[in-house]
This record gives sequence, structure tokens and C-alpha cells, in this order.
Amino acid sequence: MAAVPLSGHGILVGLVCIAVVAGLLWVPVLGDRLTDTVSKHAPRVFPRILLLGLGLLTLGLVVHVRILDVVGGCLAGVVVLAVVLDNY
Repeated sequence: MAAVPLSGHGILVGLVCIAVVAGLLWVPVLGDRLTDTVSKHAPRVFPRILLLGLGLLTLGLVVHVRILDVVGGCLAGVVVLAVVLDNY
């Protein structure tokens, strides 16, 4: 059997595949650290973000500025979703 020479392209594809697999294996570790950090600081930060989101939503509804409606609704929704996920 003859040896197949490796080109620069083949080596690059191999390195990219190794990087992708390493990244996929690292995602759960990163998620665990992120969840731990969010759970630790959540009781102090979530009420402030919820009030900010509801305030922006109310302000946007009063002055008829759509972007404030969207940003306020998103902030309030993210806080509610995070609380549900954290306590689930």
C-alpha cells in the first residue's frame, strides 16, 4: 500500500474538526459555570431588571415609542423565563 501524502488543506480540515469537537465538549462546562453564576446573583439582580423592563415597557406605551416597548417587554420576559428555568 502506498502512503497518501497529506496536503495543507487536509491538515487544516483535521485541525478544524478537532477544534469543533473540543468546542462541543466544552459547551456543557461553560453552561454549568454560567448557570452557577446566574443562580448565585439572581436574587439581587432580577428584581432590578424586572422593574427596569416594566418601566421601559410602560414608558414606551405612554409615549408611543415602539423600541421602548420591545426592549422593556424583552427584559421583563427574559427575567420571567430565567426565574422559571432557575426554579424548574
